[in-house]
Amino acid sequence: MLEGGADVRYVQEMLGYAKLSTTSIYTQVSIRQLESVHSLTHPAAKLERPTPTEIVTELHAALDAEAAEESTERG
Repeated sequence: MLEGGADVRYVQEMLGYAKLSTTSIYTQVSIRQLESVHSLTHPAAKLERPTPTEIVTELHAALDAEAAEESTERG
């Protein structure tokens, strides 16, 4: 039901639990559903992030610059 879009409070009521914490013990959230909810609702999900390729390229550039600097310092 949760993965189908039902609110956890409705599931709680249907199961007859008084506390939401009790309901959460018996409900499992799939990673796919969690990622979907995160991307739709979390402010940080809307930020632009570099791709893995961009990250690797930047890392290589930083390492190359560091190596060049060490080479220059050694003379």
